[in-house]
Amino acid sequence: MNKYTYYKVIQENWNGLWDDVDFHETNSQFFCKDRKLFKENLKAYRENSPAPVRVIRRRELATT
Repeated sequence: MNKYTYYKVIQENWNGLWDDVDFHETNSQFFCKDRKLFKENLKAYRENSPAPVRVIRRRELATT
């Protein structure tokens, strides 16, 4: 079992603050397990959101 769980997180900037709007689980090298779904969601947010959109990588301690 891995010590961490890894994610790619899609965020939007509202009034200077970045808010998480979607996340996708990845492996430790940050390759999405469902890359096609991630790319479709990112494209949809970028086309339809009036706010700036970015992608960050995050790791969290895995729960047992």
